[in-house]
Amino acid sequence: MTRGHLRLALALAALWMVAMTWRIYPQFGDAIRVDGRLTTVTSYLADRCSQRVGPAAVTCLGEGGEEAQRLLRQEQAKSVLFILAPLLFYVLAWLPLRFLRERWQPPRLRPGG
Repeated sequence: MTRGHLRLALALAALWMVAMTWRIYPQFGDAIRVDGRLTTVTSYLADRCSQRVGPAAVTCLGEGGEEAQRLLRQEQAKSVLFILAPLLFYVLAWLPLRFLRERWQPPRLRPGG
């Protein structure tokens, strides 16, 4: 790959990161995925504990809150990985290729010396 190709790849990775951040950021704070659909933590707890009253509701909210936080952290990690994927691919694919190319390529001679 030439420097032009590398610059283009970095520019496309940066564009991807900006576009996906713009797309994902509004739901980043409280969106979780339950049974394949996105919902908020509040809606998840309401659906899970709406039929319970008294001590059962308190227990449900406590357990449901822990589960919602686990699901939220999992969804946020997926979002960050999705945003950074092109940059990670660039680093993981380009650096080893560059290292191998420099290692196996004969040294270049400078003109005039």
